Order: sequence, then structure tokens, then C-alpha cells
Amino acid sequence: MIYYLDSSALVKRYAAESGSDRVTSLVEGDHQIAVSWLALPETLSAVVRRAKGGALSTEDLDSIRSQLDRDMQRFMIVEVCGAPVDAVETLIARHALRGADSIHLSTALWLWKAIKSPLVFVASDKELLTAARAERLTIFNPSEGRKVVGGK
Repeated sequence: MIYYLDSSALVKRYAAESGSDRVTSLVEGDHQIAVSWLALPETLSAVVRRAKGGALSTEDLDSIRSQLDRDMQRFMIVEVCGAPVDAVETLIARHALRGADSIHLSTALWLWKAIKSPLVFVASDKELLTAARAERLTIFNPSEGRKVVGGK
């Protein structure tokens, strides 16, 4: 089984939030983790903004950057071009998603079809999770701690 983490879920690995423990368990467990390349700058931006706001020390930020680099070497990273994002326009029209959210969902859907194996879409954004479920993906909100099998 592959767990696809969008940025709202991945940031929980590096910044203490509701559901951080669940994301850490997924990442440190015996699970295959997939992310869009977009998750790297989005996650890094989120933690740098927290550091600039005083919520993280310079040492914490350095440690987070190192952990993010190590994690990204282990993750399956899906490039954000071509087939993985072909459905972006359709998903935006169908679900009124924000741009980055449509990229994450399109990428996860492409990966799910390409690997022909179970995939769980992990996110904390409720609108994005609703769209993923409507697209028949199994979803997991780490803030709530329960999986929901997709379907319309």
C-alpha cells in the first residue's frame, strides 16, 4: 500500500500540529510514502515561515531541513509535469479546488492508476479530502485519525 501525502499532511512531520504523531508513524513505519515534487517547496515554505514568526528556533529549522532532506531521499517523488497533472483542469472544474490542491490530487490519481495498487490519500484539507473521496480514493485525515474508503 502506498500513502500519498499532500503538503498539509507532510508539514505535520516537521511541525507539531494535530495529527503529527500519525504522520510520523506513517513516515517512520514500514510504509511506502509518495509525494508530489510540489510538496518539497510547500513544506519548506511552511516551516521557514514558522521560524520567521518565532515559532521555531534556528536550530529547530536546521534540524527540520535535514530531516526533510533525509525523508525526501526515501520517498517516491512524482514529478509535476505531463501525465501526472493532465487532470488538473478537470479537477478544478469538478471540485473548485485551489491550484496546488488540484496538482496534489491529479498526481495521486495518476499514481494510483499507474501502480494499480492500493493508495491512501493523506491530507488535512477537508475540501481536498472531499474531492479525493469523490474521485474514489481512500482518504486519511491525520488530524482525525480515520481512513475512509472512497466513492461517490
